[in-house]
Amino acid sequence: MSASRDEKAGKWTAQCYYENWKGEKKHKKKRGFATKKEALEWEREFLKSTSANMDMMLGTFVDVYFRDKAGELKERTIKNKRYMIEAHVLPYFENKQMNEISPSDIIQWQNAIRAKGYS
Repeated sequence: MSASRDEKAGKWTAQCYYENWKGEKKHKKKRGFATKKEALEWEREFLKSTSANMDMMLGTFVDVYFRDKAGELKERTIKNKRYMIEAHVLPYFENKQMNEISPSDIIQWQNAIRAKGYS
């Protein structure tokens, strides 16, 4: 775990290394924290989210995804994505483990969406 202070900006930066789902080592850095405590907390939460496995519920994964993307995407983009996922994906898959969602589940979901007039 690492947090450093940018003296010029007066803000804290958190950075860490983690292993992604493909087994590749990656570097993650986030800037702009007011305190060292906030930077380290973000880093802890980020590392916890990357250690999540495929047997988590899709609804839980969606929460982790939006928490991770909060600093990267514009607020409007997050609202749009959240609406689409909550309105069209979670009603079908929220309580399913990600590794239990099969191709036939996806096809049935797509057919249900098309039957409602969506493309």
